[in-house]
Amino acid sequence: MSWIKNLFSGKGKSLADTLVNGLDEIITNKEELAQVKLLLDKETHRHMEQLEANILREYEFEIQDRSNARNREIEVMRGGSKNITQNVLAYMGIIAFFYMTGYIISRGLGEMSAEESFIIGNLTGLAGAIAKDIYSYYFGSSIGSRNKDVLIEKRNR
Repeated sequence: MSWIKNLFSGKGKSLADTLVNGLDEIITNKEELAQVKLLLDKETHRHMEQLEANILREYEFEIQDRSNARNREIEVMRGGSKNITQNVLAYMGIIAFFYMTGYIISRGLGEMSAEESFIIGNLTGLAGAIAKDIYSYYFGSSIGSRNKDVLIEKRNR
């Protein structure tokens, strides 16, 4: 029963290898062992396919969400109206990022108290994340489009 120790100690190559080696000790009939190994391989393969399908589905939802947001922008522009709130918030996010960065450069983190530098650091990180989201929304990513095409092509095979 040393395979049980290896299963929980992490000394086996992988969980599947450790289980298969443990089956060698438990099952003495070679036909049964071959059937169990085949079942384990099939289940592992099915599980991996399911994980891949879930990842692909989530990625497609993300792409669809981004596409819907861009299509919404196009429809708003075609209608002749402008989404002033969204534009104002986007400009505020970008300005906040540059303001926080400028504040840090002008004051220097070394001259601030620990509490002040902690707060400014967190606010700068938040402003940076907001600025990244704004740029991602308005400008997108060509790498994401290429990855999407590859994943969809792979799925259609």
